[in-house]
Amino acid sequence: MKKRIFQSMCLLAILAIAMTTLLQGVFFTGELYQAMKQQLVHEAVCLAEAMDKNDADYLERVSLHNSETRITLIDKDGEVVFDSRMKQYEKIENHNERPEVIEARQSGSGEAARDSATVGQKTLYYAMLLDDGRVLRVGHSLDKLWQNILTTLPQILMAAAVLFALAVPLVRRLVQKIVVPIHTLNLENPLDNEMYDELSPLLYRISRQNTQIQNQLKELEERQKEFATLTQNMDEGLVIVNGEGYILSINKRAVEIFGLDDADYVDRHILAVNRNLELQNMIAEGLEGYQREMMLELDGRTYQIMSNPIYVSASNVKGLVLLLLDVTEKQQQEQMRREFTANVSHELRTPLTAISGYAEIMAQGLVPADNMKPFAEKIYKEANRMITLIADIIQLSQLDEGKTQFVREKVDVGMLIEEVVQRLQPLAEQNEVTLSVYVEPSSVTGVRQVLQEIFYNLCENAIKYNKPGGMVKASVIQVGNQAVVKVADTGIGIPAEEQPRVFERFYRVDKSHSRIIGGTGLGLSIVKHGVQLHQGDISLESQPDKGTAITVRLPITL
Repeated sequence: MKKRIFQSMCLLAILAIAMTTLLQGVFFTGELYQAMKQQLVHEAVCLAEAMDKNDADYLERVSLHNSETRITLIDKDGEVVFDSRMKQYEKIENHNERPEVIEARQSGSGEAARDSATVGQKTLYYAMLLDDGRVLRVGHSLDKLWQNILTTLPQILMAAAVLFALAVPLVRRLVQKIVVPIHTLNLENPLDNEMYDELSPLLYRISRQNTQIQNQLKELEERQKEFATLTQNMDEGLVIVNGEGYILSINKRAVEIFGLDDADYVDRHILAVNRNLELQNMIAEGLEGYQREMMLELDGRTYQIMSNPIYVSASNVKGLVLLLLDVTEKQQQEQMRREFTANVSHELRTPLTAISGYAEIMAQGLVPADNMKPFAEKIYKEANRMITLIADIIQLSQLDEGKTQFVREKVDVGMLIEEVVQRLQPLAEQNEVTLSVYVEPSSVTGVRQVLQEIFYNLCENAIKYNKPGGMVKASVIQVGNQAVVKVADTGIGIPAEEQPRVFERFYRVDKSHSRIIGGTGLGLSIVKHGVQLHQGDISLESQPDKGTAITVRLPITL
């Protein structure tokens, strides 16, 4: 702006100097013209007085000494009787039609500036009527006037140049005086400035715009904070990339999923996050406008990745949104559901096959009368096994789905353990296992039937999977805000590689032994889900041939 103002003011200075110079030139030309005219008048008067005293030959002698002035004498008829520039003046055409001659005959004197037909020059003429009716005319070529002007032109231009040279610093100072206050304007608070009145409307507009911009920025910041809060606290990973594949936004969960460090990945290419070829192909297709989904394995977990293009118009994709969902548990549950279905089918088919086989043999009369009772006992045993299995499946489903409305009450855990031990005492004696119990007063708010089932399954498994002469110890103690129930045995134990799976449905460590003792493979699964129903936790410690200890921690009721 400073440069433009300086240039404009310099241009104005040049125009002013040029106009001044032009006016001076016009004035100077006028002065020279008037001086030339006065000189002609003076010469004409002098010549007329001299001619009154002397003859016309005087003009010839005068013209010899004054070659610049054209002297012409015209008689009453308009014929030229003398001309200082034309020696053969008798050949000159009649001058009564010349404007200066016409004016002189009418008013006594006349003047005209015109091109001379005789000498071919621009000439200023002055004509004077003499007493005898003749007209004396004198003239000067205007070329002399222009010569005088051209003679003084360098001085005029020099003066103009000097004026311009003097004007430049003045213009610069003036520009500085104008611009500096403008450059120092406080645009954040425009109304606080002491400024030219001409700028007041602009400053008011800037003030209003500042207010609008601040309000918009504040609103934008609030929206950004809301967006950041929402995205950063999402359980799902979220990545937003632009049309070139550079990251615009990535939330904390996505950083965790991709196993990134603490570095800021915004404005970095998506390749810096993960170089999986299938992922890159999905991103490339997404930037072309296609919605895609894929599964990606990262650090032993499975993630479902969905890409959705960001459109600014019907066909213009400007970016891509990547949503990462952890579907590990879902897939595991789906796998467990498939395995559960398969196991249920298998477990139910086995007793049903046995029952059907025995019944068929009996129906065909192939069983002697004395063997009917063992066959009936086998059918009864398999039927009971199937009934037990179905009951366990139903109970496990109820615990798993959590849809059943269980009645909660205050339950004395110690008394419940003692009741379970008393019920299992015959089984312990049958398996030659010593069963003992130690309890401390502890109460929980829970479902009595489910708690009883938990403790019964734990104690029953400890007895069944024990050794002859082994021991099972059940104890209840209070630790802080928890009732700690522990069932420890000296049985066959569980190998370390099998321990993570013992709570799975239908999983048996020793399948042959389980068949013999008649387990369904659902006992520990029921225990785990029952503990979860009471917001507790369960842990296992075991060593092969040394025994197993399962600990259940339940929140107590004070």
